[in-house]
Parts: sequence; C-alpha cells; structure tokens
Amino acid sequence: MGGILLLVCSLFPTRELCRKDHQGVRSWKVLGALTILFIIGYLAFAILLLDTEPSRLSLIVSLILFGGSVFVILVVRNAKISIGHIMAMVEAERYRALHDDLTELPNRTYLQDRLDNLISRTENNQASFAVFLLDLNRFKEVNDALGHFYGDYLLQKVALRLREVIQSGQTLARWGGDKFAFLFPDLDRDHAIRISYKINDIMARPFKIEGKSLSVGISIGIAVFPDHGQDTESILQHADIAMYEAKRNHVDYAVFDPMADRATWNRLTMLGDLRSAIAKGQLLLHYQPQVSVLNGSLSGVEALIRWQHDERGLVYPSYFIELAEQAGLSKALTSWVLDNALKQMAQWKKAGVSVPMSVNLSIKNLHDYDFSAEVAGLLKKWEIRPEELTLEITESSIMVDPGRVTTVVGELKEIGVKLSIDDFGTGYSSLSYLRKFPAGEIKIDKSFVMDMLKSEDSAVIVKSTIDMAHNIGRWVVAEGVENNDTQILLKRLGCDFIQGFHVSHPLPPDQFLDWYRTITAN
Repeated sequence: MGGILLLVCSLFPTRELCRKDHQGVRSWKVLGALTILFIIGYLAFAILLLDTEPSRLSLIVSLILFGGSVFVILVVRNAKISIGHIMAMVEAERYRALHDDLTELPNRTYLQDRLDNLISRTENNQASFAVFLLDLNRFKEVNDALGHFYGDYLLQKVALRLREVIQSGQTLARWGGDKFAFLFPDLDRDHAIRISYKINDIMARPFKIEGKSLSVGISIGIAVFPDHGQDTESILQHADIAMYEAKRNHVDYAVFDPMADRATWNRLTMLGDLRSAIAKGQLLLHYQPQVSVLNGSLSGVEALIRWQHDERGLVYPSYFIELAEQAGLSKALTSWVLDNALKQMAQWKKAGVSVPMSVNLSIKNLHDYDFSAEVAGLLKKWEIRPEELTLEITESSIMVDPGRVTTVVGELKEIGVKLSIDDFGTGYSSLSYLRKFPAGEIKIDKSFVMDMLKSEDSAVIVKSTIDMAHNIGRWVVAEGVENNDTQILLKRLGCDFIQGFHVSHPLPPDQFLDWYRTITAN
C-alpha cells in the first residue's frame, strides 16, 4: 500500500507540471498516464497476492514495485523543483529585459509593447490615450560638476518622485539617459495638460544631494492618440518632437503641433543639404562695409556667408548657422569662410583695392588648439598681412571655457591678427575680463543701436559702452545703423565706426567694387 500511496502522491506534482507553460508538457502528461497504469498494475498485483501464498518471488516483485514508486515520486518532485527554478530564472531574465537596472522602472521595450497592445484595443472603440516624453534640463551639468555617481543617484531620485504621478493601469518608463516616458490610458488633451502641471509641481521641489538642494528643470512633450498618430512609432516620434519644442522654447510642456513637425522636417532636410553645400559650391560671401563716423572713409569689410540653395534660393545665415553648430559643421564653415575671404582680399589687391577684412568665429574655433596654425597657413597661402585680418568673437563665447579660449586667443594674437568682440551687450562677460582680453575693437550689438532713437535705456547702454571701451583703449563699432539720425547720434556719443544698411547692404564682390569706386571717387 505504501508504493500505491507514493504513486498517488506523485500524481499531484505531475498534474501541476502538466499545467505549466513549458516545452516538456507532453512528456509529463505521458508520465502521468504511465503512473496511473502503474497504480492499476500495483493494485492488480496486490489483489493477486491476496489469492496466493506469499513467496520469495512475490516479495522481490513487491520491493521492485515499491522502489519504482519511490523513484517516480523523487523524479517528479526534483523535476518540479528544477523546472520551477528554471522558470524563475526565465522570469527574472524577462523582467531584466523589460526593466531598467538603475531605476527599476519599465524600459523603452516595455513601453512600446504596452503601446502596441493599447492601440490594438482602442482602435475599435476610438478611446484616446496620451504619451509623455520628459527630459531633464541641465542634467549634463550635474554629471560634469558632481560626477556620474551622483548623476545616477539623481536619476534614481527622479524616478521615485515621478512614481507619485502614476496610478493603476498607467505606465512610467525610463526612456534612456535622462529621459522618462509616461503612458496614460483614457486621457484626452486637456486632461494631459493638467497632468503636466502636476508633474512640474512635483519636480519643482529641490532634490537633496550631499546635504545640498538641487533644482532640476524638465521639458515635457505630449502626443495624444489618435489625433497625433495612429501607430506606436508616430506617437512616440511626435511626443519627442513636442519635447524638443518645449526645450527649445524654454517652456514646461508642449503638445505636438503638426506645424512644428513640418519645421523639424525642414530643418533635417536643410541639414542634409548643408552637408553637401560646400562640395557643390553653393556657399558664397557678401561683404558689408564699415566706415568712419567722422568722415565716412572705409575702414574695412565684414565677410558674411550666404547659401545659394537649389530650391530655396539665397539663404541667410540666421537660418542655418545654428543648425550647422548643432550638427558639428561650424568649424568646416569657418574654414571655408576664412579661405575664401582671404582669397577675395588677394584678388582685390591685384585690382588695386586694399581692404581690411573681418571674419566671424564660432565657439568651436575658440576651443580648437590647431586653429591658430590654420589661420597662419591661410594668411601665408594668400599672402595677406596678419594685421589686415580681424577675427570677431562673440561676447558669450568668451565665457564658455575662458581658460581654453585665452590660450587660443593668445596664439592668434601672437600671429598678429586683430581681434574684435562681436554682439557686445548680449553676453555675460565681466568688465574686468574684457579689460584683460586682447581685443582692440568692440562691436555694439545692433539690437541696442536700432532701438536707441526710441528707447532712452538703449541710448544709455550705447553711450556707456562707448565710454567704457574708450577708457580701456578700445575702438567701437556700432552695428545695425539704418538711418542718418542714428549716425548723427552715434557721432555725438563718440562712436568710432558704423556698419549697417544706412552705409550699405552686404554686397557680392563685384557690387562691392562698384560701391568702393563710387565712394572713393567722391
């Protein structure tokens, strides 16, 4: 009877194994059936023993049957434990594949799966849901200042804070890096905006790191199904576009706007065209004169890049310079401008026209330790004296990495080129730093010059800049002079040089020569 009881007991774990989802289910069903037959045979043998005298053979058979019963239950029991352990490992691996190790939040794959399932369920009943993509502002500064350990620690804190927003059926996921994502079923546009307010309120509370308070700003992009896309890829893409619109416009959130999508597409196509514009010869230079306020004599020209696009026509730098900087093309553009501006100077010299040239630099140039050697090589190539070239540096770019900028600028000064601080008044550099900076010229930003006739504050800023510059031995150029009254006021304030439409628009090389000959003839 003991063997029969053991076999009956083995049927229970066998039954559980047959119900689990694994590859060996069929084999365990066969084993269960054989066990039942084994039990029936065991019972038949027991009944047979009741009608016969016990013998040595029957005792041996009974022991074999009992041993078989023990073997079966041990195999079944151990198999159940092993399979359970394997399935637990599989489940853990599946969990790791769908969750982020650092924050323990669901990851991108998990969110995309949820989106796929939600879209398939909502297509018929036309229910709506919202996807949020959230990006931390200035997170790179935290990593740079405190290190990656504290950056990871901050991400964990952010994840805990964001968990306060979600309820049952909603999903918070780490999208990657410093980006997080929300999936809110049964949510329309207005309700989504209200939730974005809640997220911003939660994130507005400072984080405590190493006993210090750290505030972290966020940018949220919102896309709503089905208005902003009817598949997973388009919904996520449009939420991402909205997030970058929020970041670009320095607002807490942005709902996807098809017009913004079109603008983003235009930027991407323009970037692709810009990469090949140099090779295709589509870039060109126009030259804007600078003249003396006192007598109107020509003091130099500024080389300004233009792009002759096949479809868009003449494209001005305000439409593509920022794009070039973001795409890492600014150094290549500056090199092209320098080379072609100096080439033009050499051509004008052969025509008997000697005109000093100004060229704008990008931040990338000021961080390039090889840039001074490049400038020296181009000057030698076109046989231009260094003092005939002025390199213009924006005020804000000076302060990005003052130590590195000082090194590069010092090398440029050793070559003998002149330096000018461009767009003065729009940056954050200190007067003490400007006094030490080896620039012989300061250019007042046109936003102040163009407004000085109507705004007393702008006029005061212009006057103060002129006085300050003269006190530290700098020349002053006023940009954006568009009428005679502005020129008269600048002359009264003591400005040295002016530049703007009142003097001349930027001109192609041939038209500049015509303009030059006209003013020199007078």
